[in-house]
Amino acid sequence: MRNRLRDYTLLLAACAVLSLPNLGAGSLWDMDEAVNSQAAREMRDADTWVIPTFNYQLRTAKPVMLYWLQRASYAAFGVSEWSARLPSVLAGWVIVLLTYELARSMFGRPTGLLAGVVLASVSHFAILTHAATPDATLLLYTTLTYYLFWTLHQNGSRRWWVPTAAACGLAMLTKGPVGLALPGAVILAYFAWNRELGRLLDRRFFAAAGTFILVGIPWYGLVAAETRGEWLWAFFGNENVNRFRSAMEGHSGGVWFYPLTVTVLFSPWSAFLLAAVWYGVRFTARQGDKETGRQGEEDTGSSPLVSLSPGPLVPLSPATRAARFLVCWAGLYLVFFSAAATKLPNYVFPLYPALAVLTARFLIAWRDGTLAVPRWLMPAGAAGMLVIGAVTIGGMLFADRMFPGLMTWAPLGLVPIAAGVWFGWKVRQGDRHAAVAGLAVAAVAFIAPMMACTPAILDQKRAPRALVATTGLGDPTRDLRVAAFGWFEPSVVFYTGREVARLDAPAAVAEFLAVPTPGYVFVHGAAWEKLSADVPTARVVARRYDFLKRCDVLVVTNERSPDVAAR
Repeated sequence: MRNRLRDYTLLLAACAVLSLPNLGAGSLWDMDEAVNSQAAREMRDADTWVIPTFNYQLRTAKPVMLYWLQRASYAAFGVSEWSARLPSVLAGWVIVLLTYELARSMFGRPTGLLAGVVLASVSHFAILTHAATPDATLLLYTTLTYYLFWTLHQNGSRRWWVPTAAACGLAMLTKGPVGLALPGAVILAYFAWNRELGRLLDRRFFAAAGTFILVGIPWYGLVAAETRGEWLWAFFGNENVNRFRSAMEGHSGGVWFYPLTVTVLFSPWSAFLLAAVWYGVRFTARQGDKETGRQGEEDTGSSPLVSLSPGPLVPLSPATRAARFLVCWAGLYLVFFSAAATKLPNYVFPLYPALAVLTARFLIAWRDGTLAVPRWLMPAGAAGMLVIGAVTIGGMLFADRMFPGLMTWAPLGLVPIAAGVWFGWKVRQGDRHAAVAGLAVAAVAFIAPMMACTPAILDQKRAPRALVATTGLGDPTRDLRVAAFGWFEPSVVFYTGREVARLDAPAAVAEFLAVPTPGYVFVHGAAWEKLSADVPTARVVARRYDFLKRCDVLVVTNERSPDVAAR
């Protein structure tokens, strides 16, 4: 218990360093962060727990779990970027602890501790656990599902059915059918691989189904009733079926999209990722395990490939079972989303805990001498760290032309370079413990300042928050109207706290500004050149470049008060 408490303290300290500094410094990233954060606020303002809206129109893209969590955060800390992102941060902390417990139960305490550090310091994990999106929350419930299944299914136990179903129900409330379908497919594939499909023939299935329905379905029934089926039809038809069948919003990619994406975004640990996956797959074929002091043998049993008999378990070592489970977990997510037409990097986010455990297991097995690898492999990993550092330095120097100030943080690339040198030196000395420990420290030291410092620099070329602050449109005491023409970002709705009308023609802009009530219109710079002649009485009160749309954004108004002119 003392070791576990010490490990928890260490992991939570790393998580805090990686996630809390400057959490609210960057403005909400359009469009997902802004839409989610505003939807939660509108639900709070409307005093509803059922119907999500954005810009005061029905929002059908996501279920309700994140909005509930953000609403609770707003109630405790007020409405801000910080409180909008806090649920994802806390979800990330719990995910790291669950990953630690999962890896510890599979391969022992050292692997569990390193797996937690690896996951926390993966760049994509750090980004999405900083973001006001449902990805971290979905990963929390997905990881909980797999943790409950793994710990409760061992030794032939069938206690896993109901707890796992409850966790799937929470995932269903977070992002829809993937919260049930993919964990179900992973468990099915795992049992099929072990020739134990008979373990699924259990009367507990009905209790599990009832639990899933009680946890995950009532809200869907309520929102269907409140919207006369409109929400369900749009969510399941468009956001699930259509996204799988066709590339929506231009988000397409080939078969190598996700393998390349994961390799890049798993940095800095991507230097060892391919080796970890390779040996993880090799471990699946072992019946014994060197880590437990038993020489492995190939599984050459004569039992059929798939057995529906609920008889005795196939004789596999715990380590082999764990490797197969992790490979099923990572592999099925990769295959499923590679088959989908719409591709976004965050879709495969749920496979990161499995990759973190495989990476930690590979490094700890090598460190402890229970895994023999080619002499060139670890120097290659050290070289990979050098490449990551060099790319970081070069990328920041190049991007400084667009975002002045990034050059200041280019020396962060020296951290993985130093880690690669340290690792190679310690490997040469034979001090494997120090080599692995150095990687863990360097990963946290590399990612933490990256997450804390770069958002404010990127905000220099973001328009919405700055324009709202300049014009005072976020002042709730002012009686005014807001619209957008030729340019619209969802965060404008969040920062103004008002409905933003979408105008589609110059005549609509002229009509909007002709109303005596003060009106403000966010306008694409190029559009204003053509529009200004149609609304000669309008004045430009603010201008800012927005790099997401690569244009100047203007705010024009019909208001003539001196305080506005002075802004």
